[in-house]
Parts: sequence; C-alpha cells; structure tokens
Amino acid sequence: MVNDVLKTDLRLRIDSVGADLSIREGDLEAIREEDNLAQAIIHRLMTSRGELTDLGHPEYGSRLSDLIGEPNNERTRSRARNLVVECLSQEYRIKEILSVNVNTNPLDPHRIDIEIVVVPIGVRKPISITYPLRLEVI
Repeated sequence: MVNDVLKTDLRLRIDSVGADLSIREGDLEAIREEDNLAQAIIHRLMTSRGELTDLGHPEYGSRLSDLIGEPNNERTRSRARNLVVECLSQEYRIKEILSVNVNTNPLDPHRIDIEIVVVPIGVRKPISITYPLRLEVI
C-alpha cells in the first residue's frame, strides 16, 4: 500500500558537493514513501537554515554548517546531535525520533557520522540514515 503521507518526489543524486536530479533511461526518477522521507531528511540536513528564505522557507534546513571548523570532540558531537534533533523536529512526516548518535568516522578524524533512526508517520518500521559531516574544510 502506498503511504501518501510520505509523498513522492524526484530522486536526487547526493554526493559530497551537493545534489542533482537523478536520470534513468532518459527520464527523471521518482522516489516514494520511506525512501523519499530519508532523502528529504538528508536534504534538510545539508541545507543551511536560512538558505531558502528567498523561496519563502526561512526556517528550512539545519545549522550543522555552524560546526565546520570546530574540533572533533565530545562538545562538538553533542552540539551536532542537538542541532539534528532541532532540525528533524521541523519534519512533519516523522512520528518519533528513536535515536541520533554522533561518532567520529573511524577512517577520517575530521569527519563525524550522524546515525539517525526515526519512525515515519503511518509506518511502524523505523528507517535508518547515516549522514556524514566533515568538520574540516579541505
């Protein structure tokens, strides 16, 4: 059964420099339900709050970019967790935030991995997302 509440959107190809539309066999790809919510969460986290003000969405996005240049320590990871919870609270399609864990990436000490588990509205099964954030600009 299609969960209309979680909606459908265009699939984005997301990488370390941003996002672009995904094209398959000459046509734009669509993304639905839980996958769409996961993509929306990642997009919300990668967008700096205020970036979409001119489009009428001044509160959309996160303040994770405030952490760039900060040391990878417990204080920064705690701030990252709080900023993610604040950001996710804006997403009406999330029924419950089960966990937000922030850890140093084992291969890159200048990167944190934010592991998110949420329960979407209208769905019983949680979805998991890992969002990488580089603290040091290279």
